[in-house]
Order: sequence, then C-alpha cells, then structure tokens
Amino acid sequence: MMNLRIFLYSIALSTLGIHANGQMAVPQVERAVMVTDENPLDTVETFKGTLGMNLSQTALTNWAGGGESSVAFTALCNLAQSRERGPRSSSWGFDAALGLLRQQGGWRKTDDRLILTGQWNTAMQRALKDARLSILVDARTQILPGYNLVDGLPDKDQRISDFLSPGYLVAAAGLAPKAGKNSKIFFAPATAKLTVLMDDTLSAAGAFGVDAGQHSRLELGGYIRWNLSATLMENITWTHQIDLFSNYLNKPGNVDVNWTGLLELKVNEALRTTISMHLIYDDDVTLEKEPARTEVNDQGVVTTIPAVLGPGTQFKEVLSIGVSYTL
Repeated sequence: MMNLRIFLYSIALSTLGIHANGQMAVPQVERAVMVTDENPLDTVETFKGTLGMNLSQTALTNWAGGGESSVAFTALCNLAQSRERGPRSSSWGFDAALGLLRQQGGWRKTDDRLILTGQWNTAMQRALKDARLSILVDARTQILPGYNLVDGLPDKDQRISDFLSPGYLVAAAGLAPKAGKNSKIFFAPATAKLTVLMDDTLSAAGAFGVDAGQHSRLELGGYIRWNLSATLMENITWTHQIDLFSNYLNKPGNVDVNWTGLLELKVNEALRTTISMHLIYDDDVTLEKEPARTEVNDQGVVTTIPAVLGPGTQFKEVLSIGVSYTL
C-alpha cells in the first residue's frame, strides 16, 4: 500500500529534465528514510526514482544542403524501493522507456522496454553467516509492436515483435552473498525462465525459440546477476548489470547474456553527459545478418541469394549530452 511518503515522492518525480542533444538527461530523485537508533529490528527503507522526457525536432524547407525533417521523443521512468528489517529484506524495481522517431513520413521505434523486478532475502545466521537465501522474480517485455524495415521504414505487414511477444519471466532461487560497497551478486542454481509469445503469427513462425504453433517455452537452468557501481574519478561514475542464464536441458554451454552499462560524466549540477550501452546474446533469437539480394552475371542470368539468418550479438549505444535537474 502506498504510504504518504511515497505519494509525496511521486509528486516530486513529475519534474522533467531536458537534453540538448540525443537522449536528454532526466531528473534524479533520490530519498532515503533512515532510522536514527541502532536497533537491528528497526525498519530501513530507501526509495529512488527517475522520470524524464526527451524531445527533439528538425524542420527543413528548401534546404540546399539536404537533409530530412524529423521529430523524436523518449519517455523514461525508473523507480526502485528497498526495505530491510532484521535478517529480512526486500526490494522491487520498475524500469520503462519508449522512444519514437518520425522521419520520411513514418514512425519508428528507437527504444522500448518494460521491466519489473522483485527480490526477497533472508539471512542465514547459522549456516552461512555472510550469505542470504534469496528469491528473485524478473518480468520484461515491450510496449509497442516492432516491424521489419523495408527501404528504411517499418513495414506494418511484417510484425517481428509486440507486447508480450516476446515476454520473459525469470524466477530464481539461490544465494546472495553480503553486498560489498560497490558490488552485489546473486547466484541461483534453481531457475525457471518462461518465454511467452501471445502473437499468433509469431507463434506460428516459431520465433524467439518457441516451438512453432506454441505460445510459451519453459527452460530450467542456472542464473547469475552481478551489479557494479563505481566512481572512476571525481564526477565520473560507472554502473552496470549483467545477467547470465544457462539452460541445463538444452545446450547449457550457450549462455544467454543480458548486459547494460552506464557511464555518467557530471559537469556541474545542471549539465551532464551519459553513455549507455546494452548488449544481448540469446542463441534462441534468430537475426537477419545479411539481407536477401539478387545478382546478375555476364550472361544476364539472375540469381537470388537468400538472407543469412542465425543467432548473433545485439548491441545498442546512446550518447547523451544535456541539462538535468536534481531534487
């Protein structure tokens, strides 16, 4: 149940930051409610939040230098809360982003994610003094459908993803060693990973590793999550999270990798630069590495060369320079 404190924080989150170029910096809302005495049974709560909107627009009329008019926006929301009382603790996080670009008369996505994470821990005071039994649940999908690009524009007849298509649900049970100052890790030898495909067309095609005609795929394996936050030098910080999953029952050596990193350079209280990176490798996701093409030889014979398909590494990088407001 949302208490008065969280309600007031939600009002504070409505303040937006604006980037001057690329993805705008967003306001950082960070509050911690701490007890003043040293009673180990006191409740310690922390709440952090980020909310932002990025807008950019270019209009060209009879521009001799060439170029195209465009309009783009990115909306961001990141919330996190943790609660600790005695040997037990819990935390949850919500991360969402949606970016759209309108160019050449059509809209295309530049960012789209929806992630909800919860974790519950209890200390093992007798067996492993510095470790905690931990259960983690991670659910993620996207908001809007994605389409294959034809001549640089999304083709609405070639949908390649949608809300809950795919959707991923990870439920893991394991150990969380005592967190260090800048690092924390979670080992889960017992993990279930569910891939969901609600879209009938994608299901029929057997996309994202789901058997053709099926709407879900269950995998059992092991899971590791590692979070790191470090100050490289004054006003320069680096944070990252890496998730590794191995399916015990099918090619356990093909480890699924999901890695995010953020380098933040703070110029002053209002100006900052960020470089965000996201890398994904999933052996079950088929990518078009080379598009189909046709070749004509000297005799005029036309040969069609099919597209090269297969698993591969997905990578995204965003450089942002702009203004932010911190509350």
